[in-house]
Amino acid sequence: MAYPFPAAARQWKATPDAIARDYATITDARPNGELILLMWIVPRMMQPSANGATAAMAMVEKYVVLVAVHGHLDRATGVMSFDDIDALDPRDQNGKALTPVARGDIAPTNTAMLAALEAMFRQSTGAMGKGMKMFVFEAGNVDSCKKGQLSVPLANEIYTWETPFPGCDGP
Repeated sequence: MAYPFPAAARQWKATPDAIARDYATITDARPNGELILLMWIVPRMMQPSANGATAAMAMVEKYVVLVAVHGHLDRATGVMSFDDIDALDPRDQNGKALTPVARGDIAPTNTAMLAALEAMFRQSTGAMGKGMKMFVFEAGNVDSCKKGQLSVPLANEIYTWETPFPGCDGP
């Protein structure tokens, strides 16, 4: 049976933080098994009552933290391979490039949080976790809860987030 609309899912009784998590993730499933995944980790995604949430929220308010994957599925073997993304060039609403931040220039607490996030992604996403790369940038005038935009060119496409994120005005 063919449906006259594309398959889609929506959350039932979605909370503002769940809506923010959905909006923060861009998935581009391209023909021939190519997959792009970008995620902007924003404060609204955090559960305020979770251990370390205050420090994590402060980190992602100070920095723009992006996760990127560019994968290719070999349809004959079912094996996924990943491009090694060595850099991203995110830009604010005025087209100004964000400044990359080296891991050695981040406070040790933040470095530990980033390492824990990377480990969690690798463990929870299976094969895709092998291809995930995390990038940190000075936020400049980019804020997920203020009017603006963040754009990231990757694999011959420019992916964008319009801000404020849904859920920013929630509890």
